[in-house]
Amino acid sequence: MKEAAKHNRRFLVIAPVGRDGDLICALLNSHGFAAECVQRIADSSHVESSQLMGLILTDEALAGDGIDALRNVVQEQPDWSDLPVMLLTSGPAEPQYAAIATRARLEVRSLILLDRPVRKELLLSAVQVAYTARMKQLEVRDAAERQVHSDEALRNTEKLAVAGRLAATMAHEVNNPLEALGNLLFLVENSSSIDEARSFAQLATQELGRISEIVQQTLRFHRAPAKPDLTDLGELVTSAVALFRGKMLERHISEHVQARRTLAYCSAGEIRQALVNLIGNAIDAMPNGGQLFVRITQVTQRGAHYARITVADTGSGIRKEIRKNLFTQFFTTKGSRGTGLGLWLTRDIVHRNRGRLRYRSRTTSPSGTAFSIYLPSTAPLDLVQSPNLHTIDQRRVVGGD
Repeated sequence: MKEAAKHNRRFLVIAPVGRDGDLICALLNSHGFAAECVQRIADSSHVESSQLMGLILTDEALAGDGIDALRNVVQEQPDWSDLPVMLLTSGPAEPQYAAIATRARLEVRSLILLDRPVRKELLLSAVQVAYTARMKQLEVRDAAERQVHSDEALRNTEKLAVAGRLAATMAHEVNNPLEALGNLLFLVENSSSIDEARSFAQLATQELGRISEIVQQTLRFHRAPAKPDLTDLGELVTSAVALFRGKMLERHISEHVQARRTLAYCSAGEIRQALVNLIGNAIDAMPNGGQLFVRITQVTQRGAHYARITVADTGSGIRKEIRKNLFTQFFTTKGSRGTGLGLWLTRDIVHRNRGRLRYRSRTTSPSGTAFSIYLPSTAPLDLVQSPNLHTIDQRRVVGGD
């Protein structure tokens, strides 16, 4: 029995006149090909594309509205499908059917014409060719679906890793104001005057505000819709950098952020995730301190307008021998601390948002790496600067951008 029969995959035989349909079905079934007889082409709609191995038609099936029905069947096939169709035609002996066969050629790419009366061997050979071609299509479809599921699983893995990174960052950031809050409450309890206690209480309120702000910044990373929309990239950059401020302070990394309020069409949640990956990588590249540069600029390339977000560091740079694997799944230089999915996912996110990801790096002094995200943009509005705004000297970091 053919492999297709295990999945109820079959040929449909449409021969509304005489006993041709029954004879063809019997022939195919006796040679291991599953076949089913129906009276009209429209009756094939009950068979899913993945179960339909091909159509075997006679001239009579295309009479009347048969050509239109055949066109509908072909057009309703999924993208992966190139449905084999075999037409048993009377040829020049029947002029009306010859015209129908000519029209059928225009509607079906994979049309096989067999002159009647057709020999059994020739029909079986044509069916075998159609069967082989259809099975190859199904293999390609299955491989594509497996790749989609695999890629989605990797995206989900990296999303969990990003969520873990954000949770760890939030816990670290919240811990500092909590410690300060505990100290301030102790001072309030031991204050010698009402005014002094009120002053400490006001400071405690400010620390509570800091905690609330940190939590809200983190939640925005997960609540943003995936649907592309007009997004303020300046706000994304500012909130992403803020999440790492405590870690940068610990490592003696100075930040230089220039965030123009620039509008771009993208998924805010996804671009935040990409920024977290790039900023996190930049900080990891500077374990002994350095400078982090993040800026947004407007660029025009080939008549198209883009917003460019550049994340640059003054780390040791990316060695040439590992650059070819930089965007390879599971490739990491961080050992057990890395998933090897961050840059792969970042590039995937940027591409999904109709953008491009570029990088430059150098390992000689002055060393460093710069990644740039290009997104379709509108014109910039007013300038929004971080408290520590400086002009980014890209030449010092990567020798020009």
